[in-house]
Parts: sequence; structure tokens; C-alpha cells
Amino acid sequence: MDIGAGGPSQIAVPISTSFAWTVRRWSLRHLWYRGRLRLRRMKRRENGAAAAQRYEKDPAVQFSDGVSVVFADLSGDNGLSRAAIYDLVEIRKRHAHVVTIDIRDAISGRKLDSPIYTDLVSNAYFLCQPDMYERVLPLIAPEAMAGAYRVGRWVWETPKFPRAWNFASSLIHEVWAASEFSAEVFRRGVGIPVRVVMHAVQPPPPSSVNIRAQWGIDQKTFLGLAIMDIRSCPERKNPWGHVLAWKAAFGNNRDALLILKVRTSKRTRLVRQELRELIGEADNIRLMDTQLSEAELSSLQRSCDVFLSLHRSEGYGLNIHEALLCGKPVVATHWSANVEYGPQYPGYHAVRHQPIKYRDWTGHYEDKEFFWANPDIAHAADLLSDIYVRTQEAKLTNEF
Repeated sequence: MDIGAGGPSQIAVPISTSFAWTVRRWSLRHLWYRGRLRLRRMKRRENGAAAAQRYEKDPAVQFSDGVSVVFADLSGDNGLSRAAIYDLVEIRKRHAHVVTIDIRDAISGRKLDSPIYTDLVSNAYFLCQPDMYERVLPLIAPEAMAGAYRVGRWVWETPKFPRAWNFASSLIHEVWAASEFSAEVFRRGVGIPVRVVMHAVQPPPPSSVNIRAQWGIDQKTFLGLAIMDIRSCPERKNPWGHVLAWKAAFGNNRDALLILKVRTSKRTRLVRQELRELIGEADNIRLMDTQLSEAELSSLQRSCDVFLSLHRSEGYGLNIHEALLCGKPVVATHWSANVEYGPQYPGYHAVRHQPIKYRDWTGHYEDKEFFWANPDIAHAADLLSDIYVRTQEAKLTNEF
């Protein structure tokens, strides 16, 4: 599939609305946050490097039999946690004796008086980003991991290697990247082996919940779904583009409903207001920020008619892959990691894009001199319209 940079067809947020949002975003509180951000990042790098010094690797160590310890956020509610659960299944296939250490409390800021694991380890898997190592490493005694072969499972979504991760080269023997897109970035940034080990993604399990009935959505309604965590960088997930594409494709057609499932933080919760303003009177778009149970989320994924992801970049894209495995049509920006697996599925619909320079009021990425994708909203709307017509025709056929 040859989908590259798109043409000039774009649908944008009105200038007056965009200006109002800019004023709202740059509040005095946010200016104070941005003013302290550089110092906080410096401190974080120093702490990470100091923690790693006590756990420096033995370069001569290789994979071996024995206990393998897996550090992972197994009780979290984000994409990294879900990916870690997929990875754990594969790690258990590699090793006979696997011990898991849930890092949820540690990365949430809970302090430990002493390590919780002190036995000797043969292999160690860190299924978390290096910026979490400062809090994760104290969970195990340095001497317990002195002879361990260490694997870092990293996921990254921009073409620029985060220099804040440089310290990890002294700690990790090997990096597992979830995509070739991420792997290329890591190879440019660290002098240790980098392998592409894709997540062993599975379709969401069948659910006992009938989410359409629970939420009063008719079975005939064309249901679109977009799921995104915008607690750190809303610009990457691009929720506004999803609203614009749906409105361009369907106007206020009540036979086509979009569920826009978002998660925000204190710093990004103003995006909810922006989305409400952008949705306006369109009652065929529902903005949701409530927490769903696993059964509800699974039912939602399985009952939708199309999954929409107009992101600017993905280090992997679990929701995209899960939807494809469910046999759902997926309309996604054809750039970054999903390019590597998406075209293998008949339901993958690639959205054209243009390169755009990174700009983000949250300042999420320290290494900011890069370009990522600006999806063609008009092209996405056309794809959605085509899928709608085919889906509605199929539903009518099944009735007779």
C-alpha cells in the first residue's frame, strides 16, 4: 500500500476558536509549570543516573537458566500496562521460572524502607520506560541483580531519541523495541543491541456486557470508536481531529454515533472543554472520560463498526491492533508503528498525512526538534463515509 504525504485537503479548527484555546491554555499556573519544567527534567536525569550507578551491568553476562524477574505495571490502567501483560505471556514461554514484581505503587511515589526482592536473579526484564527506573530499581537489592542479564522493553513515539534515557545504557544489556519505527530511534541513541519484539497482541475477550443496550445505542446505529489517553500529550493523540473528521463525514446524522473515550490529567483536562466546544450541537458525538471495566471496554471494542485513530505518531498502537484483530475496519494515520502491521489486515484504511513540526503547549517532549504526521482530515472523512455506506448496506442485507 503506497500511502504517503497527502494533498492540501484539510479541515481545521476555526481561527477564532483556536485563539481562545491558546489564551486558556497559557494560564499563569501553566506558565509557572513550564518555567520549572527544565529544572525538573535535570533533576530527573540526575536521579536516574544516580540510581543506575548502584546497578551497573556486567557486560560479559548472557541469558541463562534460573530465575527471571519481570518488573511491570501489572495493575495500571494505561497502554503500557496492557502491553506489559501481553509481553509477560511471551516471557513465560521463554523461561521456566518467572517472578513478577508489580511496580504500580513504586511509580506512583510510594517509598520503600528496603528492597522487596533479595534473591539472586539470572535475567531481569524491565517492562517500563527508563524514566521509571529511578523508582523501580530500589525494589530489588543491587547484589541480587549483579549477575543478571537485563532487557529493557522500550516504546517511543517520536523520531528523536530522548536524551534523558542515555543513562540506561550502563544498566541494560539489550533493548526490545515494539516496532521498527521505535527501534531505529533507539539504535541512533544508544550503543547496545536493539531488537524488534512486537507485542503479542490478542483480540479483546468476549464480554458478558451488552454495551449498546447498556448505553441505549440501537443495533442499527453505525458506531464509531476512538480511545486515547491524553494525560501527557494531547497533541500526539489529536482528539480534535477525530471530532472534525466525524462531523465532516456525517454532519448531525444520528444514525452515525462516535464514542470519543479520553483520559485526561489535571494539566490536560481543559481539552475536555475544547472538545465540548468543538462538538457543539452535534449530538452524534459522545465525549466520555469515565473509567470503564474490562468487560465494558471489551464489549465496546467488539460492538463498534469502525475504530478511528487520527494520531500524529504511535510507538505501537495497541488499540489499533486490537481492533484489527477483532475484524473491525480501522481508519488510522498511516505513519509510525501501525504502518508495520496495519496493511496485513483487510480492514485497515490508511489516512494520508503531511509532515508537521512538533508544537505542544504542554512541553511534553524535551527533545522537540522533529516532525511528525498531520493526518488529512478530509481524507479520513471520506474513508468513514465509504465504510458507513458498506456497513449499513450489509446490515440491511442481514435483515432479509
